[in-house]
Amino acid sequence: MSDQPKTYGTTDLYVGAFLRARGIKLIDVDKSGRRITFLFNDSEETKKLIKEFYNDAVVKINDFQHALKDLKSITYNMA
Repeated sequence: MSDQPKTYGTTDLYVGAFLRARGIKLIDVDKSGRRITFLFNDSEETKKLIKEFYNDAVVKINDFQHALKDLKSITYNMA
């Protein structure tokens, strides 16, 4: 059995920002070529939030804005 937590990966900046804004922990960032994958803790809550995202979820705009800026910063620093 592995000690590493299960992860959910997304290359979608907005999904990543939404998950961060809703409190899902960013585990790691993987760069493969020009594509960056944000790896989050995978849980039932993560799956529920992804469904919410694609079905008109509500999030505090300030939380989303800060999470988006954080992920963009990570992206630019890895380029």
